[in-house]
Amino acid sequence: MKLKFLLALLSAMFAATQFVSAELIELNLDDCIDLALKNNRTIEQSAELRENAKWVLKRYRRATGPSLTWTSAVNKIGGKDYETRRANSDSNYKHAFDNTLRFSYPLYSGGKNENNIASAELNLNSADLNLENTKQQVVLDTTSAYYDVLRNKNLITVKENTVNLLQKHLDQVTSKFQIGVVPGSDILSSKVQLANAVQSLVTTQNDYDNALATLSNLIGLPISDDLLIKNTMSYQKFAVNLQDCTDYAFKYRPDGISALYAVKKAEKDIAVVKSNRLPQVNAQVSRTFNGEKVFDNDHNDNWTAGLSISWNVFDNNVTSAQVQENEATLRRLQSVYEQTREKIELDVRKAYNNLIASEKNILTTQTAVKQAEEEYRIAQVKYDEGVGTNLEVMDAQEKFTEAQTNYFTALYNYNVSKAQLDKAMGVPIYIDVVLYDESVQNGKSADLALKNSILDDRK
Repeated sequence: MKLKFLLALLSAMFAATQFVSAELIELNLDDCIDLALKNNRTIEQSAELRENAKWVLKRYRRATGPSLTWTSAVNKIGGKDYETRRANSDSNYKHAFDNTLRFSYPLYSGGKNENNIASAELNLNSADLNLENTKQQVVLDTTSAYYDVLRNKNLITVKENTVNLLQKHLDQVTSKFQIGVVPGSDILSSKVQLANAVQSLVTTQNDYDNALATLSNLIGLPISDDLLIKNTMSYQKFAVNLQDCTDYAFKYRPDGISALYAVKKAEKDIAVVKSNRLPQVNAQVSRTFNGEKVFDNDHNDNWTAGLSISWNVFDNNVTSAQVQENEATLRRLQSVYEQTREKIELDVRKAYNNLIASEKNILTTQTAVKQAEEEYRIAQVKYDEGVGTNLEVMDAQEKFTEAQTNYFTALYNYNVSKAQLDKAMGVPIYIDVVLYDESVQNGKSADLALKNSILDDRK
């Protein structure tokens, strides 16, 4: 009775889901990806890092231009000098309002300003590529979550069919037992098998709910049950060979090119530190005046114009230590770059191998499903005719359910492996990385390189 009640409850839940499906948000894979690219928090954070890098670059560019400063101070004054002034003038000379205006323009920084700008530009280039890499990862995560929902949705159907088959078989066994054809142990084993199937259905339903919640989180929608994933998992043969995939990845992986930019940035940072050994030259014009009142010049008024030169002749080898520090950073980043290229090759090979293996499993499990279904039909007929055992029916049913599960798992693995291979190859999402890098190599600014490389369907 408890088992029948649970089955009725599951059926009612499924019927209720079907009833409200018209009010659900229906999404396909492209819809989910578009929402993820628009709403995902990781992309938002990566975009803010790009914004930060842009303002750092502007700060260094502004440092090469003129500056104007005004300093002011007010003091109560006294002493013999001011007593003499008071005696020789009509002023009381009790206060001094000091004002200084200074205009400065850098003429020579030993390469510091230029290399700071170049370093910040490379940092902005890396931020652009890291944003693209983040978007590619979000697309992979979204695609994996989407197919996980579809897989569990299909498995729910498999498990529901299994429960229905076992319930029909239990009814059949019960009828045979009532007329004394089969022993009571057949009823017990059939009930156990049915209970296990119901438990498996509940677990799969829970997996589906969790997969749906994960997908909702990735695409930036409230976590709820009001989401319906359209379409089904499909199989399309992948015809590109491994070497072509690897060559493509070396050209298009944004993290690979970003790692190279990090090396170049480290070289510029070394040049910035070395500039501390060279003189710094500025053109300066200043005017200083002070008086009894805020902007008076009755006490003093003078101006100067000329050059200021500062040269750190000896700093007790502080600069040398900083150079060695940055050179160690450069060597580390060179190693990171080589490691990144090795990882790119490994990522492509693993994703490609997984894709090929999944493809083989799809073809194998398709045949296995047909064979297992036929085996179950034969076992059921033999049991009906009294020449087969209940154990044979149970065993055939388990194989049939397992074969269907393996088929949908193979389909899921294939589609996810294809998405993983796209990510491993660096298939563009927003910008063409090769065009971006070509613009950078031709001396274009990061903003212009970005503009030139945005994909046509994203403009």
